[in-house]
Amino acid sequence: MPSSADDDDDVDPATQAAIRRAVRDEIRGAVRALSQIGGGLLLGFFALPALAGVLLVLGAPLVVVLVVWVGALIALGAYAWELPPFS
Repeated sequence: MPSSADDDDDVDPATQAAIRRAVRDEIRGAVRALSQIGGGLLLGFFALPALAGVLLVLGAPLVVVLVVWVGALIALGAYAWELPPFS
């Protein structure tokens, strides 16, 4: 019968600290990813339509509004994938 408590299962403090550091880094990475997704959604659903509406009310041509919209979406994609100006 296997014993329930082995003396060989103890982890030294350096290994335990390394495990805790790795888990902490993984949690921080997940929180950062969720905040990036949330920021992108907020920008996409609130800021871009508001910007387009303001430009249209101010009398900007539709082509200019579309170019600004596409540029903002490209910048949002670059931010999401951490491409050069945002990395």
